[in-house]
Amino acid sequence: MLRPARPRPGGVPRLWSAVRSLPEGPFPVPLSTIDWLVSRENPASRYVALRDLLSRPPKDPDLRKAKQAFARDPFVRETLAFLRARLAPSAGAGALERRYDGAVWLALFLTETGGDGALPQLHRAGDVLLARWEKTLVAIERHEDADFDASLFRAALRVLARVGWARDARVLQGADALAASALAGHGRTEKDLLFLASLPTEVRSERVTRAISFLSARLLEVELPAALAAGAKEELLMPGFPCGDETDLLEMLFALAGVLPAELRRDPALSRALAELAARADHRARWKLERPRPDRLPAALERTGELSRWVTLRALSVLQHFLGLEVPPGPPARRRP
Repeated sequence: MLRPARPRPGGVPRLWSAVRSLPEGPFPVPLSTIDWLVSRENPASRYVALRDLLSRPPKDPDLRKAKQAFARDPFVRETLAFLRARLAPSAGAGALERRYDGAVWLALFLTETGGDGALPQLHRAGDVLLARWEKTLVAIERHEDADFDASLFRAALRVLARVGWARDARVLQGADALAASALAGHGRTEKDLLFLASLPTEVRSERVTRAISFLSARLLEVELPAALAAGAKEELLMPGFPCGDETDLLEMLFALAGVLPAELRRDPALSRALAELAARADHRARWKLERPRPDRLPAALERTGELSRWVTLRALSVLQHFLGLEVPPGPPARRRP
């Protein structure tokens, strides 16, 4: 596959550079990278790596200890403090909705890094969000016109689904409304898909199920090829985390990994996208955070331009789903003299 290289200083036109197709078989990951991801120096990424990448069961002792340590993660601790302040009754205008230091977005980013309703502040955020959008949800239930900011409403519903309200009738009504909008060609493909696919299969409405199929097909057949096409914005290939309202190739693939069977890895657009993703890793299968955090997000998760546990976790989760991962059991044994 060929793609334009990155822009060079001084307005030099972009040249063509080759991205090789991935070889058959699992994606190789050194054991040192797994150790890096589960390092205790970053409690939140350790918890998510054990839970999602290594698929430890809920009763696993290491996973339980990691979850107990989650709130001590520096980013989590700092963001929880900001969230607590935004949820206070005395907080001023914009404390709930402002991008990206309002309570909705802070809560969303905390759930992106593994937070759930077991954290009192996130459970409190769920109560506040339900109260804030109660009129909208009632209007939707009554099939009345409901005027709302779709991006903000979707973010609030994503939080609610992640902190304990995924089966709540009000959240499911909101999901149905977003599904109807998606089927009409509105909304944001990868953002809608991330939310709708997070709902338990058994509680999805027929419309939500159709929307998931529609969105995954549009992402695979239209938006993914557009992101890889010559002349596409280079920023779409640059992974960021968390993304906020923006998106990138990695988030598109992450959304697809939640709904597509692994057998579709041979789809040409998907194969090209996986190859592009793999090409951005270093020799140890680690990725950099290439885009800065969303404006006004008060706490820095990681530094732009440096190796990122969070981008690496998401990238390896995608590759694990579609290709599988090959991790050596340990370093080669040293020869004795």
